[in-house]
Amino acid sequence: MRVLILQPGDSARRGPWTGGPWDLAVDLGRLSEHAAEEWSEALRCPLLRVEDFTKDVEDIRRMGEIFAAADGRLRDDEGIDWWNLACPDVLREAASVLAFERVAAEIPDSATLWSTRPGWPAAALARILSLSLRAYGENFVARGAKRFLRYARLSHHFSAGQLKEIFLDKYDGAYRWRAHIAGSTRPGSEPVVLIPSAYTNVSRVASAYASLLPEQTFLLVATRRSAKFFDAPENVKVHDLGSFAEKNAPRAELNEMLQKWAILSRELQANIESATLQRVGLFDQFPAAFAQGLAVRNAWRRVFEREPVCAVLCGDDTNVTTRLPVLLAGRRGLPTLDFHHGAMDGYYLAKRLCCDFYLAKNELERDYLVGLCGLPPEKIVLGAPPAKYSSARLRIGAENFPRAKTAIVFFSEPYENVGVRTEEVYREVLPDLCAVARQLERSVVLKLHPFESPIQRSEIMQRILAPDDCKQITIVSGPLSEKLLSQTWAGVTVESTTVLDCALRGIPCFICEWLAFSPFGYVQQYARFGAGQLLRSAEEIADIPGRMKRQQSEIRPECRARDEGLLWQQINPRLLAQLLGAESIEPAARPA
Repeated sequence: MRVLILQPGDSARRGPWTGGPWDLAVDLGRLSEHAAEEWSEALRCPLLRVEDFTKDVEDIRRMGEIFAAADGRLRDDEGIDWWNLACPDVLREAASVLAFERVAAEIPDSATLWSTRPGWPAAALARILSLSLRAYGENFVARGAKRFLRYARLSHHFSAGQLKEIFLDKYDGAYRWRAHIAGSTRPGSEPVVLIPSAYTNVSRVASAYASLLPEQTFLLVATRRSAKFFDAPENVKVHDLGSFAEKNAPRAELNEMLQKWAILSRELQANIESATLQRVGLFDQFPAAFAQGLAVRNAWRRVFEREPVCAVLCGDDTNVTTRLPVLLAGRRGLPTLDFHHGAMDGYYLAKRLCCDFYLAKNELERDYLVGLCGLPPEKIVLGAPPAKYSSARLRIGAENFPRAKTAIVFFSEPYENVGVRTEEVYREVLPDLCAVARQLERSVVLKLHPFESPIQRSEIMQRILAPDDCKQITIVSGPLSEKLLSQTWAGVTVESTTVLDCALRGIPCFICEWLAFSPFGYVQQYARFGAGQLLRSAEEIADIPGRMKRQQSEIRPECRARDEGLLWQQINPRLLAQLLGAESIEPAARPA
């Protein structure tokens, strides 16, 4: 039996594997039922979708329990548990292994496995089956050609600054090169609230909180170049983490850590539940991650040594680089306060809260953290930043914006990061949106996430859409702006956090539930609180105008006020000062 394993980055529509013959295909990415039927016809064989074997929230929770069994076994000189710190990085992959085990039961022991390309996760499925795996493009020449084409595409799709950031993220995780590039900074003298940030959105939301306490100085330490792309209030200073990095690695401590890891690895292999994760190579990256992580920890330690840090305000404690200063602050008895730069943080289904308190922006988020994730309610404080913290600028296509309230905006996302194929999403959504827009004499805006390339997305559109549809779509990148939202008649997304941005402004937003990719239950929470309307299939896109009319006739002003209270509750500045241990700081006057 010949079985083709489709890697998340590959398609059944093109590639040397399309010639077959195949007896069965297994898709390891996320794919709609409609696309799966088309792929099955193209390959002329049945196709299994791994997502049909996933249990999403249940699998994430189960992985959290398996990881927790080894907590405390890998502590460094600061008392930081590196096992607990590193596991969120592989949480989604670990949960998918449970689905792979269920898929494996559908594949006979006599099967011959072929993968569309070498590497994980196809190799993981083969190891679970204890079968050999052959892959297209696995010879040396083919690998070199693919690597060349990948770098060529990167250079074409991204700017020089973006390419530099991608390169440093990949090859300078220990900040040794960036230590030379960043230069030195003068130590401060006044107490500062430390904001660790790796992304623009974190910086923007954190600076919005900072604007509520204008007399308190905040120090934003950027771990990446893109974290500095925001409008900083006067009380927010910005430094690079590279300015604090050391040029030499902590060799002795790393050797001790690796010895502990060797012992823990043997114990994981002996445990039935974790042995599979070990066998499929899920933890192979950990030793290198420890080496980089200790260097990053030392950089943050120098921040605390050189700057008078009085508290930490963190907007992404799943990211190892920005979680480290929270743990260091906790060891030093400093107040720590957490928030999430998006709508919700599903990793709390499997990780622990490491801050003193968590700022939930609304009842929707608080209910998710307490009800679904099981965080202690006394640790969750309702308190959003000022609602208008978005940038007023868009870099691409701003001059082509349609007239006010005439745009149907599709909020795109970097789907490839989670095993979803952008081409298939666009195939199922954009043609029907264009049809609705033509019917109503409106236009379509494709709003890109900051991690998406306008050039690349345009190339996908040109490849799969009719010329008239391409002409009708305006591509927009950059931060989400009030200007774009003010011109949005309706929003459509797969599960972007822009659902809340639309809901807060009274803009109907439709969620493509049949394409939803997150295992964290986000879409269900949006729908539960009325933050968006679910579309069950592509066919329901045509009914958007009718649903808009029905919604407008049904919503009463008192319902709108109630819903806004559920979706956004701004924090009292005095409470924020108290949580940061800065009660003596005079807060900004509350807006009338």
